[in-house]
Amino acid sequence: MTKVNGEAAAKAGDVLFRYMQARHRFTNKAERPLPAHELASLIGRGKAEFDEIYVEPKANPPIVLDGKADDFFSAVIKKSYSAIPACEPQLLSAWRMYVLRDGPMPLVPAPRLTPGGHERRRAAKDQNL
Repeated sequence: MTKVNGEAAAKAGDVLFRYMQARHRFTNKAERPLPAHELASLIGRGKAEFDEIYVEPKANPPIVLDGKADDFFSAVIKKSYSAIPACEPQLLSAWRMYVLRDGPMPLVPAPRLTPGGHERRRAAKDQNL
């Protein structure tokens, strides 16, 4: 275990926290992350693996491999949005911005209405009046 300087560990811990949080929310393949400061402390002491996510603090980005969610890793870290074809590229881009640039956390999109969905909802609302 090689110790890492505090600044590099803090940056890697922040990115790792956001990545783990995004992976937890986006996929159901991960556990909730530790707080960012705890992850940074562990990275500073030389830990490099967290729930099958491998971190190299001096790399940019510091997350270099995800053994549990390779498709999510490819989409968010490597910017290969085709890794998850069922997901809209705009949503994957928003997750990437959140993880790597500390952007706003993307909202879960509302379910799409089928044609005529407005009429069905309006009719159901009128019956409740």
